[in-house]
Order: sequence, then C-alpha cells, then structure tokens
Amino acid sequence: MRRILFLFALLLAVSAQAQEPAKAQQMKNIVNPQDTVLKKTEVRNFVVRRDRSKDDEKNAAMKAFVGQRFTDLEMLDTDGNSHKLSEYVGNGHWLFVDMWASWCGPCRAEMPHVVAAYEKYHKKGLEMVSISLDNQKEAWVKAITALNMPWTHLSDLKGWQSIVCDVYKVWAIPDNLLINPQGEIVARNLRGSELAEKLGEIYGK
Repeated sequence: MRRILFLFALLLAVSAQAQEPAKAQQMKNIVNPQDTVLKKTEVRNFVVRRDRSKDDEKNAAMKAFVGQRFTDLEMLDTDGNSHKLSEYVGNGHWLFVDMWASWCGPCRAEMPHVVAAYEKYHKKGLEMVSISLDNQKEAWVKAITALNMPWTHLSDLKGWQSIVCDVYKVWAIPDNLLINPQGEIVARNLRGSELAEKLGEIYGK
C-alpha cells in the first residue's frame, strides 16, 4: 500500500513539473520581451492591480469620469519643477494623460503604442503627460529613457498613494485619460490599437 502511495505521489510530482514549461510559454505569449507591442485581443485586461476587491464598483467609478471636466493636480517633473495638469489642457490641444510605472510590465509592453501615437499626432497638436506611480526616481527616469518617451513626465513618487490615484480612482495600471481642448474627459483606458483609432477619428488618418 505504501509503495502504491509513493508511486502515486511521484506521478503527481512529474505531472506538475511537466506543466511548468507550458505555463511559462503561456506567459511568454502574453508579453514577449522581444515583441513588446500588445495585441488588443490578447492583453486588453492585462494590468497590474492595486487590489482585486470590488472590481465592478471600481470599473464603474473609473467610467464615471468620462464626460466630466478634468480635475487639476500638481506634481514634480524629473528635474524637480512643479507643474499643474491644467498647463497642458486647452489652447486647441488634445491631451493624453498616461498613468504607468517603471516596475509595471504591462505598462512597458503598452508603451510602443503610446510612443507611436505621440510620433504621429504630436505635430498635429496632441500633447502627452505621463504620471508615474513609481517610488524611486532613479528607476523612473531610467525607464523614460529606455522606453523613448520624449514628452512631459510627472510624479510625486508615492506609488499607489499618489494623488492621481485618489483624484482619478486609479486602481490598476496602465490607465489613461483623453482630454479634449475644452477640458472634458472623452475617453479612458484606451489600450493597444484603440488609442490610434480614437486619435485617427480626431486628427484624421
């Protein structure tokens, strides 16, 4: 009997080990370090969450901002200079506000879409501001350079305790806001090709 139990336990261990490569490959397919452009159908909901409690309520709270006027906030840039979000709103410009962090894998994987949008539409009037939920300035600044993000960057370096999380109910990243020249939030959490499609509607293909 003991021999049978021993063999059964051995078979379970072998089975578990056999499944590990498959799990690893599955994660690799979600975010391939050598191909960081996200596929909309694969990772639309791939985010880093603050917590998973009351997800439905949080999603409703996030969506409630669409159609509302933006709320101003103030943070420091990478040089330690203070800036308000309102500095970048209006004057005929649309503003894309990106919430991210250097330690957030999905954020880094999403960034090629954001960079492509900036390169295509900045000359047509699109402004961008990235707000980081980093805690360490060195990691934040290093990631900006590594990911080729040539727009304005702000942070209070407080992680999930950042003021942006309270003001805009940010509970998962990446997250973002699209604000029109009148200061109204017209879209939120545009991911993958959704951002390019929305900006194409605004500025033309």
